[in-house]
Amino acid sequence: MVGCSGVWLLGLVVLAHHSQAQLSGLSRLLGFGDGYNSRSRTPRYQQYYQNQFFRLPSYNSRYNKIVPTPPSTTTLTTTTTTTTTTTTQRPSALEKYGKRCGRRYSGYRPHNKKRRRGRIIWSDADSAGANAAPDGTFPWLASLFLRRASGEAYFMCAAAIVTDRVLVSAAHCFNEKFKDDDWFVRVGDNYIAESDPSEQTFQVERIIRHEEFVPLSAPGGDGRNDIALLLIRPRKRFKRMEFDKYVTPACLPEPGTGIDRWEYSDCEIVGWGMQEYNNTDSYPDSVRAASITVGNTDEVYCNYLYGRNVAKTGKFCAGGTVDACQEDSGGPLMCERNGRYQLVGLVSSGKGCGSYPGLYTEVSKYTDWIMDWVSVLDTLQF
Repeated sequence: MVGCSGVWLLGLVVLAHHSQAQLSGLSRLLGFGDGYNSRSRTPRYQQYYQNQFFRLPSYNSRYNKIVPTPPSTTTLTTTTTTTTTTTTQRPSALEKYGKRCGRRYSGYRPHNKKRRRGRIIWSDADSAGANAAPDGTFPWLASLFLRRASGEAYFMCAAAIVTDRVLVSAAHCFNEKFKDDDWFVRVGDNYIAESDPSEQTFQVERIIRHEEFVPLSAPGGDGRNDIALLLIRPRKRFKRMEFDKYVTPACLPEPGTGIDRWEYSDCEIVGWGMQEYNNTDSYPDSVRAASITVGNTDEVYCNYLYGRNVAKTGKFCAGGTVDACQEDSGGPLMCERNGRYQLVGLVSSGKGCGSYPGLYTEVSKYTDWIMDWVSVLDTLQF
């Protein structure tokens, strides 16, 4: 949970659990990062390709003629005598999920354990999140795999379920080197290299990165608008995700909800990433989580730490000694409100793991953007 290096290697058909030595060797082959500089929390496997094949962002350009633009929420109506502004009623593509979203059917809480500096977790029983959570503890969580020409698939990032066809993740997880349908989504997942009875696997049909996303790897890039949507391809005709106690959508926050709203809430981060910075021996075998503080990081300190106005990039600082880590990118930061878990942030980037507050995409700034795209994507048939 704390960081972004090394790679879990597995096959989509037969999941083979490779040794840590193999994983470490692959990480060394692709090269490690640059110390404690701000880094996106994707695997080094992908960072390698981003560095070699980087292109300035216009990721959606090849789909502009395929995927329609979301409708505008505001329409201007003009007559010869008066000019008025009317708001077009936007059908909520999420209404049907309102009663189901954000529900947890497990009593597991990662803050019941003692924390340790470094990430979150260690292997001893007293560390936060050291034990595997029961299936269904994080039903909104999804794992993302990239299939290569060899037929093998690499675990790359995480995502959160929005509807039974749409998920949200970090934009920096994806680039033009890979085709959209090279990606696969697994929901109801717990043990990353084993088959869980509750899991469902889908091929990705479309990836929509935010139109104004600027990668950290771009010249002068600040990682702004680090958010993307994934549309899955039905496994059979019109076969979408099946929602149950193991697979459930996350609740989206109201647009513009301030981060300070969550200062005293129960908030968690979750993923399959490293538990110690650049330590390939720290991979967990199953999903891990940690309690994290949100809304109490000084904004001036956050801006100083990252050398920019963080809020203007659509992000916020959270945590400190408890942190996300390599290969946690795109994973959800969830906060509880009235018994439901709200999708407050997405793991974006950071400095080391567990040394400084990490950066998270502030989802409430993009709720309207998500809703507009969902209203389009959720009606497309393939």
